[in-house]
Amino acid sequence: MRLNLRNRAPVPTLTLPRGTGVDQVEELLRRYDPYARRRRRRIRVSGGITVNCAAGSLRVLGPAPRLARALHHHLGGTWLVPPPQPGELDEHIEDMLRVYVPRRLLPAEPARLLLPFLPGVAVREDSGLGLFWFNDEDSELTISARSLRPRERASLPALAPLSQADGLYECGIDDVHGPTEATAELAWRIAQAFVELGGVPVDRYGVRVTAAEDLLPGEAGDHRQSSV
Repeated sequence: MRLNLRNRAPVPTLTLPRGTGVDQVEELLRRYDPYARRRRRRIRVSGGITVNCAAGSLRVLGPAPRLARALHHHLGGTWLVPPPQPGELDEHIEDMLRVYVPRRLLPAEPARLLLPFLPGVAVREDSGLGLFWFNDEDSELTISARSLRPRERASLPALAPLSQADGLYECGIDDVHGPTEATAELAWRIAQAFVELGGVPVDRYGVRVTAAEDLLPGEAGDHRQSSV
């Protein structure tokens, strides 16, 4: 049987920055999927996705353009073969950061939690969308919150440790003008407050956030390699 290679999608291939090896790639992928499995230079994650690392580069095998973009965002490097650009329903319209709390929260609870960071916070409800907005006219951040539907959990492997939770509450934090160092730092401080409630913060790529620098756009650079 002859295989038809013409219809195969190109495999995203990324040249890694000098000094970045398979150990750093594995650590990052475990922030995407805590149950990632490594065998030598091959790492498998949820969704039938495999990342192969060799000779200073990596290849992302499987339906994973979003994960490929995550690897570039956090590790830096140069594309030899780039993944497809995100569509209208991909991460460009998602929040800079989302925190998932393993229980249902009443709107007053996150409002109280936000008060030290957003002194002018006010709660607004959009019953049609089933979410709440937390506004502060003096802040660049926009914050929304809603209860996560069970079927939505499967698309976020980072939430696997919360799989037994009765419910998940999602708080999205964004700077609609694009994150700056100041707004990324404020978003991370707010996320840490939610972490004290048992929350798990992830970025728009589905990778667990560990520092404000994770939220900044562009290639990762040396400061992000040290935080992986």
